[in-house]
Formats: sequence, structure tokens, C-alpha cells
Amino acid sequence: MMDALGFVFVPQRMEQRGRETRRHWQRFGFVLIVFFFFGASSAQLRYSIPEEQKEGTFVGNIAKDLGIDPVIMKQRGFRIMTSGSTEPLFKVNENDGVLYANHKIDREEVCKESSACLIDLKAVLENPLEVHYITVEVADLNDHSPTFPEKTKRLEIVESALPGAKYQLQNAHDPDGGTNSVQHYKISQNEHFRLEIKDRGRDGKIPVLQLQRQLDRESKRSHRLVLTAVDGGNPQKTGTVEIYIDVLDVNDNMPVFTRDTYSVVLQENAAPGTTVIQVNATDLDEGPNGEVVYSFNSDVKEKIRELFDIDSVTGEIIVKGHVDFEEQDSYNIDIQASDKGTIPFKTDKSVVVKIGDVNDNPPEIEVASLSSAVSEDSRPGTTVALISITDLDSGMNGKIISYVAEGSPFTLAPSVKDNMFAVVTQAQLDREQQSRYDITIFAKDAGEPALTSEKTVSVFVSDTNDNTPEFTQSPYTFYISENNQPGASVFSVRASDGDEGDNALISYHILRKAGHDNKVTSFLNINPETGDISALKSFDFETLKTFQFQVVASDSGSPSLSSNVTVKVFILDQNDNAPVILYPVSSNGSAEGVEEIPRNVNVGHLVTKVRAYDADIGYNGWLLFSLQEVSEHSLFALDRYTGQIRTLRSFTETDEAEQKLIILVKDNGNVSLSATATVLLKVVEPKEAFAASDLQSSAKVEEDSHVTFYLIITLGSVSLLFLISMVVLIAMQCSKSTDYTSKYLQDANYDGTLCHSIQYRSGDKRYMLVGPRMSIGSTIVPGSHANTLVLPDRRRTSVETFHPRVMEQRRRQTRRGRPVWVVYTVVLATFCCGASGQFRYSIPEEVKEGAAVGNIAKDLGLDKTTLRERGYRIVYGSNEPPFRVNQDDGILYVNRKIDREEVCDRSKVCLIELKTVLENPLEVHYVSVEVLDVNDHAPSFPEPEKLLEIFESALPGARFQLQAARDADSGSLSVQQYKLSHNEHFRLEVKDRGENRKTPSLILQKSLDRESIKTHELLLTATDGGKPPRSGNMTIIVEVSDVNDNPPVFTQDSYTVQLRENSPLGTAVIQVNATDLDEGLNGEVLYSFGNDVDAQARARFDLNPVTGLVTVAGAIDFEECSRYEIDIQASDKAVATLTTDKSVIIHIVDVNDNAPEIEVTSFSDALPEDSKPGTTVALISIKDSDSGLNGKVMCNISPDVPLMLTPSLQNNMYSLVTKSLLDREQQSQYEVTIIAKDAGEPSMSSDKTIRIVVSDVNDNSPEFSQNPYTFYITENNKPGASILSVTARDRDQGSNAQIEYQIFRDRSREHLLSSFLNINPETGDISALKSFDFETLKTFQFQVVASDSGSPSLSSNVTVKVFILDQNDNAPVILYPVSSNGSAEVVEEIPRNVNAGHLVTKVRAYDADIGYNGWLLFSLQEVSEHSLFALDRYTGQIRTLRSFTETDEAEQKLIILVKDNGNVSLSATATVLLKVVEPKEAFAASDLQSSAKVEEDSHVTFYLIITLGSVSLLFLISMVVLIAMQCSKSTNYTSKYLQDANYDGTLCHSIQYRSGDKRYMLVGPRMSIGSTIVPGSHANTLVLPDRRRTSEEVGPRMSIGSTIVPGSHANTLVLPDRRSATAEVSV
Repeated sequence: MMDALGFVFVPQRMEQRGRETRRHWQRFGFVLIVFFFFGASSAQLRYSIPEEQKEGTFVGNIAKDLGIDPVIMKQRGFRIMTSGSTEPLFKVNENDGVLYANHKIDREEVCKESSACLIDLKAVLENPLEVHYITVEVADLNDHSPTFPEKTKRLEIVESALPGAKYQLQNAHDPDGGTNSVQHYKISQNEHFRLEIKDRGRDGKIPVLQLQRQLDRESKRSHRLVLTAVDGGNPQKTGTVEIYIDVLDVNDNMPVFTRDTYSVVLQENAAPGTTVIQVNATDLDEGPNGEVVYSFNSDVKEKIRELFDIDSVTGEIIVKGHVDFEEQDSYNIDIQASDKGTIPFKTDKSVVVKIGDVNDNPPEIEVASLSSAVSEDSRPGTTVALISITDLDSGMNGKIISYVAEGSPFTLAPSVKDNMFAVVTQAQLDREQQSRYDITIFAKDAGEPALTSEKTVSVFVSDTNDNTPEFTQSPYTFYISENNQPGASVFSVRASDGDEGDNALISYHILRKAGHDNKVTSFLNINPETGDISALKSFDFETLKTFQFQVVASDSGSPSLSSNVTVKVFILDQNDNAPVILYPVSSNGSAEGVEEIPRNVNVGHLVTKVRAYDADIGYNGWLLFSLQEVSEHSLFALDRYTGQIRTLRSFTETDEAEQKLIILVKDNGNVSLSATATVLLKVVEPKEAFAASDLQSSAKVEEDSHVTFYLIITLGSVSLLFLISMVVLIAMQCSKSTDYTSKYLQDANYDGTLCHSIQYRSGDKRYMLVGPRMSIGSTIVPGSHANTLVLPDRRRTSVETFHPRVMEQRRRQTRRGRPVWVVYTVVLATFCCGASGQFRYSIPEEVKEGAAVGNIAKDLGLDKTTLRERGYRIVYGSNEPPFRVNQDDGILYVNRKIDREEVCDRSKVCLIELKTVLENPLEVHYVSVEVLDVNDHAPSFPEPEKLLEIFESALPGARFQLQAARDADSGSLSVQQYKLSHNEHFRLEVKDRGENRKTPSLILQKSLDRESIKTHELLLTATDGGKPPRSGNMTIIVEVSDVNDNPPVFTQDSYTVQLRENSPLGTAVIQVNATDLDEGLNGEVLYSFGNDVDAQARARFDLNPVTGLVTVAGAIDFEECSRYEIDIQASDKAVATLTTDKSVIIHIVDVNDNAPEIEVTSFSDALPEDSKPGTTVALISIKDSDSGLNGKVMCNISPDVPLMLTPSLQNNMYSLVTKSLLDREQQSQYEVTIIAKDAGEPSMSSDKTIRIVVSDVNDNSPEFSQNPYTFYITENNKPGASILSVTARDRDQGSNAQIEYQIFRDRSREHLLSSFLNINPETGDISALKSFDFETLKTFQFQVVASDSGSPSLSSNVTVKVFILDQNDNAPVILYPVSSNGSAEVVEEIPRNVNAGHLVTKVRAYDADIGYNGWLLFSLQEVSEHSLFALDRYTGQIRTLRSFTETDEAEQKLIILVKDNGNVSLSATATVLLKVVEPKEAFAASDLQSSAKVEEDSHVTFYLIITLGSVSLLFLISMVVLIAMQCSKSTNYTSKYLQDANYDGTLCHSIQYRSGDKRYMLVGPRMSIGSTIVPGSHANTLVLPDRRRTSEEVGPRMSIGSTIVPGSHANTLVLPDRRSATAEVSV
């Protein structure tokens, strides 16, 4: 029955395995048993059906053919499995096992181009697992026509192609196989082409088009052919393609410009991008040969390229840089038009661009400085620099006005020649006030609009010796400790000089005079450079307490100036005297005494008193007594200050009768000195003393009563004297004169003794402040402020020394007052007197240095003897001048060798402008030197050799422009003619471009023949017009380019090679070779794969395009393909290439190289996570294309997965099953790697990874992203709009993770507001059904429930807290101004005479919002006069910016805008009307002023003249009086400090010094009433009140209110800070 139906059962696998067994029986004999077992357990069926059968067509009964019981098929899960995920082509009935077509089958779609279309199926049964292989063959029907890859095919063939040239075409494709595929081709009738068919075997038949008659583009530009492909079906089917052949042109036409000349006018300063002109050229050729490209000729200068640019496509010339008429008034631009041929043809054309002039040049200022510095004693009118101002424009645009900026003592003086000026001084200079002046010179032309320029000249003022040295102090006061080291520096003086250089170099010396002071100064030495003074011997305080001398400081100027200073030196005491014991003293002179004392004396009895003295003073002479040694410490006590020895207790019987006391007396110096005294006390009994004792006791009472009386009288007397002294002091203070000099006059007989000393302690030292006469031994520590006189800051001394410098300053001030017009008169006269002319000389270029040009002095009529004195020289900018002038004879010489071409480039006339200058008086002469050209340059070409490439097809008359020669000479000495060497193919044409520009062109006059001559060599010669003429040559090499007319030809007829599979990449397979008879690119052969080579062959092999070597590029697999036939195409590099094809056959040699192949078939897309262990996941089938042991496969999987492999009864078949429970939330998928390894040598293995997805079960409830949620919502939200959103996440998938949201609502008060909320159940977006108001509700909360869609459903909830945010919804409210009708408007009156800053009014407002929404800012929205009023943006205060003027309106209106700082600010406005009123008394004066104004204006000039004269006269009188007063003033300093003869010996003078910003005065014990002693101060420290008035002074008595500064040392009085120049404090 199966035979009748056309189905055949073939035991194919048994037969195949049998063949393999017989092939390897010698090596693997045991394989027979294995293969026999497989044949018993697995069978293969093969069926055949035609294509295009309907769905449900019967294929075969698989159950019957395999002998399977149809009853158990459904129980065992019988089904068909196919590879991949596409819908299966067949289906099986589980009830009867019949195989049906699942849908209509298209063989071409399923099997594409395979010769036999076989579909492999697997029939699977479980329990136990069985797999059966079924093959269904789909038979072909002729249901497709041949089709070409393209409906039309376009070929480009050069008209020069020769007959016999071949052009391979793409073959047609027919999806049918066998005889139904393409069998032959045919082409439409034509006279130029015929068709050849090439049979490629498996790859089909390839059509080739062959040229049999040469093409002619001029007669026919294109050809249309129809190629037809015919298959072998019955009936036949055909397919066509239209072939369009475009005949390509040979580049044999040059571009031609449409106009003979191009000329245009362009205004200067045209903006970049401005179109100047457009040129146009056409080319009769086609394609790239006819496309014209425009460019500048190579001869175009770089300057022109910077100014202009040309569009290479349109030919538009546009402005690129700055076009300046003054730089060049016209441009001749060579434009080159060329085609895009391989060797392009070119044509040149000149474009003349004329530049139109506009006024665009500001004046140019040239400064030639005559001297780097001007002396400060220069007279007004001294010339500083020469200024030359030029303007390139002409007419009014070149007319210049110049001036010097105000504020400098310089001016411009004009000369006779236009635009020449001299910078001269107009006032006296003073270097000490200003040593440098930056003079700014302004120049402005008269154009419209006017252009200005400026230049700054720096002038340095040189120094003259006009300042005397000034000491830092006057006088100097120094304190030196006695016993100083001889020769060491003891103090130093310093002076400074306002001058500089040698004038400021100071030297010091001591002024020595005859007398007592000279004896002291003879022991002093001063360093003349530093001012350090050293003593040559030690000073002794006991011998010399003070002395003074004078130091003179002199500068090094000429003449030298000097000044002197008095130096006062006080010798300070040191502790160098030990105490001397006065009592007790024995007869032998030792300090020892014996005293007797009765035994019955009481406690406190005075035993004796030790007396001593110290020659030192102060702490050094302050003595202290102490017991150094005592027999009984409990008996006697010694007073440490008085030296009294008293008993501490009464004597007892046990006390010794003789006591010894040794007393130590020491001073309080830093290094204390001491002496000792010994007292021997003898205790005696009171025998006869009792009567005397009674007598003494009776007399003692009477004596004590008298003492008390005397003490009372003494106390009263002292108190009365104190009161009288206070009254007298107050009276003297009140009646005291304010004259500083009288306060400090000293009596002539005053001996200078200070009435008292003041002691204080600092740390471990003690100090004493003393007057001029100090006690013996007193010490003043260096650096202390005791008796130190620090005078206030006097920047100008009250006593002036009149010397020549002062008189010179006075004379200078007088000269400065001279009228300024005198300066202008002098300078103008100087320039008028100075002759200014211009001379012109000429010299040839290249003359030697030192050549004479002309005698300028003789030509100008100048005296040769005065040239050097007047500084005759050439001014020539900052560069070295090319000429120099001899100051002895006035002859102009060449300073260096001059090259005319370097100096003037290509100018027709080469002029060098020079300026010659003479001083005293100033003269400027202009000299022009013309440099004449000589023929010192030969013509030269840019290149010594020029290469031209010309096609042999170029027609006679073709023009080839050459580069012109350049000659640095000008005029007739430049290039005049060209000539070409003799030849029969070319002639020369020369085009004159003007301006000495001649351009040569080469004209073809006879066609070229490459076969005859490949290269032509010509000589082009350029000759100038010199005598003798000079010439330059350029060699022109013309290479004849070949036309591509020969296709490449392979050297072999066929290429065949064998290649082992798995050959390494890069392995050489075979090398093909082809040659081309053409030259250059036309003869260079490139190799490539043919168009019909399939992608598989291209991926396996690579072809070197240059060498033709075929190499391995991919994996070579014998099992994939055992033979390759590859088309190699050889083509040249011409524009229209010629090609030739050749086939290369490659046979692949087989080796053992196949690894096992793993095929996985999954039962389901996903595995539920609650699947039980043992659930089948997939079927694993493993194949190995090799045989024998190489095909024996072992299989395993990765161990880290909950899966395992279960083998089936059939070999190499496995089931993948679960071995434990799964959890998708922990791992949603598994990557299972299956590893298969064969038993070959060497063993080969493979692996495959499958992904197993675990499907979800609803076992997770939703989880919110936050808990709780907190949201901030602005008030006034839109009802119904979404205001917030909540989001929950479910770890499950699909519907189990689909979440629905709802708001939890109950009747509690807490959730009442939730009734106004709505939630989107899908997105969780929550919207409010009403607007919230921040003022009403600020916060609330509610709950949201999220439920998933699983079965059963799971849910969770979250609390949502909402805070309402404020919005800017309240506009500002004006509080003031507010009118009666409620509007924000007010009228204010303001006097006209108020000053700037006057508070007019204040605008007040408030805003109900908070934060930035309530922060108000004020601004002027509208104001009548902006310069009058200002508004504070934060306070709203309106103030005046300036005073009112007569032109200001009487009524001003201000509109103030008040706005808050919200994101969208709200605002309000207030209007303030200001009425400006006049002061009451001003009306009459105003009328009077207006009536008198006309008369006053007419006399202004007269009044100014009178005023100027009066002021000048007063100034002269003041100067005379001042000089007279200074000359008559006494220079005796000592009178200031003489004291009144009635001086009572209180403090002789006050001593002042400064500390920080306070001044102090040292005073004596008598203080003025009201003086305050600050707690903590030591004695006489007074703080003077701060009196800044010049009339207040401080004398020896302190004024009322003086203050003693806390912590000050002794007699420190704080003086007020008087910094004024007239206030002085004298001592």
C-alpha cells in the first residue's frame, strides 16, 4: 500500500552506519556492535510530497510505519518536534499517528537553492523516552520565472574602447531547481555588441557582453539593449533586464570664459562676504571633464588671497579681508577655470577690481623724542619732543587739529610746516613732586564723521641738587650707660635727601668747635656713610652726666648742600658703688661696736641703730638691712629699712650675758653690692640705774605731752601751706599766657636740679625718673621714656635756614606765576625763525657705505661751526637710519648698503623721507632721497622646471598658460619678452597684463602621438630690458598621457588548486597575474572578486588587489563546501576602467575537525516556580559530523544549577529535569551550560548555554517605596488636578504584580479630608477635588491601600502626610501715601534750596504673604527728572540726588512701584507729587538778580582782568613780607628753653613723647587742678585731653582735665594729637 501511495521506507541509517563501519574496520572493530544497537532502537522514515500542497494534505502514517500502537500514543505524549521557534510545517494526529501538512509549503522558501529539499522531523514519545527521525522531501514545480537582480543595468564605456572588450553581466536567478532553473540567455538585435555564455556548473550560467564595433559618442551617446533569461520548464518562463550603455567622453575640450574682460568697482572697507563679481566658463565635455572649477592662478600674490576668495563652484569672487584704498587702489586677479578630468585642462582670465575711496583713516601720530629726560630746572618753552601727524585721507578728511591733554605742564607748539609740532614745557618742573609725565597727544581730523587718535609720550624729569639732607629727628636725644666699651657704636643718626643719585648720597661728620664740648667730641667718631657714632673711651656718670654736639649731613651734589642737627647725650648710672657703714665704726676703722643693755628692758627696747650710705642713686642706692648672724634669734629683731635693732622679748636668767649680731647691708642694684657690720651686746644688771630710771619715767610723761603739741602745730602749718600752694597754683594756671616760648624760659642761674625722684618697679627691676640733675648713683635704663623728649610730628620746622636753595625755590615760584602766553610766544618765535624747507637728492642703489649724498648744511645755508653745538642729527623712527649726517661739515652720507628692492619693493619711484633737526632754536628740515634702480636682478621663474601632462587626444589650438617670470627690478629693467625653443608641436603667445606683467601661454599646433614621442622637452627664456640684458630660463617637460584602450590580459587560461581545510588565515592559495599594455593608471592592474562571487566565498577568501594573491580569510570547512569556483576580475585604474574575468577552482581536502553539535528542544517557554522535582524541562540531542571514535560523545551540565541530565534509551539523547524546588524571587532564570566532548584524538568538545525562565506564582504582597509618604503642596491648587502620587512595587510578575490603589476611608475625624481626594487605581496619582488654602489648612494625613491582581489577592497600606505650602497670592498694600479717597497718592512740598540727600518722604507698604513672597522692593516706575531723586529699594525712602536748579520744574511726579519677591511677583503703585517751593526771602533777591544779570555779563571780562592783577600784586607783597620775616627771625634755639628768674625750683620743664596715637608729658610733683591720676599709674603720669586746635599748648603745669594713663611710667603725660603744621610744642 505504501508503494502505491508513492512513499518509500528506507533503512537509511543502517546503510550509512554500515558504510562507515566498513570504512574504518581496521581501526575500530568494536564499533560494529554499537551501531547495531542503535539501528535496533531508532529507525528513519522518508516521505515525498510536491510543493504548494494545501493545508491538511496527507503525508504518511508514522504509527503504522514505526509499528506503534495508536492506543498508547496519546498516553505517551506522541508529538512532532522541529528545530527553532517557527511554526512547524507538519502536524501529527495523536489518535491515529497520521502526518499531515500544517500549511501550504513553498519549496523555494523552505530550501532556497538546494538541489534536494529535505525537511527533518523528530517524533518523540515519553515513558520511556523515544525519538524517531523522519525526512520529508518536497518535490519542485516550475512556479518561478527567472529574475535579474536589477530591472535595469547601466554600463559606462569610454568611446575609445577597442572591439573585443568584454563586460560581464549579472546572471539571472530562478528559485526553481534542476531543469526548471535558467538554461540560456539571449540579447536584443544591435550592431555594436554580441553575447557570450559562460557555464559555471553549480553556480549557473554567466552572460558576458562583448564589444564588436567601436563606439562613437558624437554620433550616439547611449545604447539600449534587452537581455532575456530562459528556464527549462514546460512551458518555459523568462525574465528580462534592460541594459543602458552610456558612452563616456574623452577629456579633449578646455573651459571657455563667457566674457573677454571682467572689470568691477568695489568700495573700500566692504564687509567680508560681499560679492565682488562672478565669472563664468563652460566646457563642451561631459561629466567631470565638463565640470568647471574656479580658483586663483598660482601667480596670484598672497596679499590678494588674504583680501579675496573665490567660490570654486559658482565663480563668485567675494571679499575675505579688509580692503583699503590707501594700501592699493586696484587689483588685477588671475582666475583659472579647470575641468575635473584626470589630467585637467585649464584656462586663465584676468579680473580687474578697482577700489573706491572712503574716509576711514584716523590721524597717525609719530613721536621723535629729542631727549630721554628733561631737567627739572628747565625753563618754560624747553622742547621735549617732535610730533609729526599724518592722515592718509585727503581734503577736509586730512585736515588735522591736535592738542595735549589737560593737567600737564606741557603744550604743543606749531611749526611753519603743516602737521608738525613740538612738545614744550609751559611751567616750571619739580622732580620731587612728580618725576614722570605721561603726555597724551590727541589728533582729530575734519572728516564727517571725525576720526581721532591719541598717543602717550613718557617724559622723565631729571634731578638737580635742590634739596638739603633732612634728619629724622631734631634734636636727637640719646641715653648711654656709663662704663661703655671703648670703640663700640653707641648710637646713630640718619638723614634723607629728596634728590636722587649723587645728589641724594649723604656723608656725615661731627662739627667740632673750640671749648669744653670740643673736648668731649674729640672722643667721638662718626661713620661718614652710615651715621653710626662710636665712643673712643668709657664715660663715667660721676664725672660727666650730660653733653651735646652737632652732626653735619652733606650731599654729593654740585654744589653740595648740607644741614646739621644737635645731639644731646645723657649718661646713665650703673651700680658700681658698694654700701659704706657709718655706724658702728671702731677706732681702727672696722665696722664693729660694743653696746651695753640692762637685763630688765622690756620688749621693743631700741638697742642700737646701724647707719650706712651708698654713693649710687635710685634703686642702686636703696639699702636693705638683714641679720646675717645672731647668737639668739628669739631675742633681737632688725628693721630691714631703718637698721634699728630692738628686743623681741625680755631677758631671762638663761640668756647669755654677751650677744653677737652681724648685720648685712646691701643695695638694690641689678647686681647688688653689700657690706657687713658687727654689734656686740653686753647684758648688765641695773644697779645704779633704778634712780635714773624713775627720773626718766617721770620726765617721759612730760616729754610725750610736748611732742603731741608740736605735732598738732606742725600738721596745721603743713596743711595751711598746702592750701596756699593749691590756691597759688590755680591762680597761676588761670592767668598763664598761651605763648609757648615764655612757658619754657629758664633762669640763667638755674642749676637744673629736679625737686624729687619717682621710683617704680617693672618685673624684677626698679627704675627712677629724674630731672636734668640726677642723684649720684641713679640709673636710667636705656629705652625707658623717663626724661625723654619726643616732639610732635613737625613736617615743617618753625625756624627756616635761608640758603640758596630756599631762595631758588622762591624765585621758581615767582617764575611759575608768569603768564602762559609768554611760552607760546617764545616757541612760536623759535619756529618762525627756524627755516623749514625740503631738499631732494638721488643716488643709485647698492652704493657702498660712506658714499656722499649731498651737503645739507651748504644747501640750507647753515653755519658749519654751530652744527655740533645745536645737536644736528637725523630723526628716523625707531629703526637704524639708512643715512647719517656729519656734524662737522653737514654732509649726508650713506649709513649702510641700500637695496632698492628691499626698501621700496616694486614701487615705481623709491623715495626715503628724512627729518633733520637742529636745536636752540629748533629747526626741522625735510630731505627726500630717491634711490635709483640698477639692473642688478635677472628674471627668474618660480620653478626651474615645469611639468605638463597632455593627452595624446588633445586637439590643435589647445592653450596651456605658463607661470610668468619675476624680475625684482622695475620699469624697463623688468621682464620685456619671452621666447621658446624650436619645435614642431608648440608655439608661444605672450599676453600683456600692464604694470610690467607679461604672461606666456603654450599653444598646441600639431597633434601629439604617444607611440612616436612620449616626452617633449622645451626651453622658455625670459629677457629684461637692461643693457646688457639679463635673462632667466625654465625647462618645460611635456609628457604625453595615454588614452585607456587596452584591457588587462591574464597570463594563464585556467587556474586550479587544492587547499586543506582549516588552513590558517593568511595562507596563500594561488596567485593570478594579468598585464595591461597601457601606461600609468591605465596600465596599472587591480584585482577583485567578480560580481557573481557569493558572500560565502568572499568570507572564506581574500584577494590582494595589487599582487593578485588569493589568501585564506575565513574558516575552510570540507563539510560545508568541498569545492569553490571564484571569478577574479582584473581592471585598470582609468576613469572608465576596462576589465577581464577569470575563474579560479579551489578543491578542499578533508581533515577531522568537527566538534559535537548540541541541539536543545524546550518543552515550555517558562517553568512554574512551584514545579515538583523531576519535572522535564528540555530534550537534549547531540550530533557529531565525524565518525568512529570521533563521533562518540559524552555529555554533562554545569553543577551549580538545580537541574540534572537524565539519559534516554537512545544514545546521545537526554532529558533535562529539575532536582529541587525553585523560587523565582531568588532567581528568575538559570543559565545551564551543556558540555559535549567526543572521543577523538585530540578530543574536541563543545558547549551550549540555554536559558530557563522560572514563571511566577503570587506569593508576594505589594511594597510601597516609602513609608510613610510626605508631600508638600502649594495652596490654590487646581481642583481635579493631580497633586501627588504614591507607588508600590510587587516582586511578582504579570497580573500578580499588577497593583490597584484605593484610599482607606472611615468616619474618624482624622480622615474627613480624604473625602475630597481621589486616587487613580492604576497609577497611584492622587488628585484633590477642591483647592487648599494655606491660611485654613496647613497639614493633614490619610492612608492608601495597594492590592495586587493575583489569586488570592495580597495587599498593604501606607500613611500619606500632606503639608500645604504658601503661594504668592497677596499683592502689596500701600500704607503711605494714602489720599482721602483711598488712592495711593500724596502731594508733598519741598523747598528749592535743599541739599543732596534730603529726605523727601517715605513710602510704606506691607504684604500679607510670608518669606520671599512678603519681602517688598521699591523702585521708581516713572519720574519726571531721573537726576533729581533716588529711591531706597529696601526702605522706600525718597531722597534728593542733587540740589535744585532754576531749570528744574516746580512740580515733580514720582510713581513708585512696590513689588514682592515671589516667583511671579505682585505689585502696587503709589504716586507722589512734589511741589518745589521758593524760600520766603528769596523772591526779591531773585528779581534783583535777574535784572542785573545782563549788565553783569557785559563786565565779566573787565572784572576778571582787575581781579587777576589784584591777586598777583597781593601774592608778590606776601612773598616779600615772608622773606623779610624769615631773614629777621633769630636762629638761637636756646632762648626757647630759658626759665624765668623767679622760678621756685618745681619741675623745670615738661618732657613729651608719643606712643601709638597718644602723646605723653613727663611732669614734676605739682599738677594742675583737675588732673587725674589713673589707678595703677606710678606717680606723675598725666593724660592730656585731645585738643586739636592750633592755639592750645601744654606747659610745665598740666591743664584741667589732664588724665594719668594707667600703667604709664612715672611722669608720663598724654598730650593731644596736634598734627597741624603751625602748632608746636617747645621744651
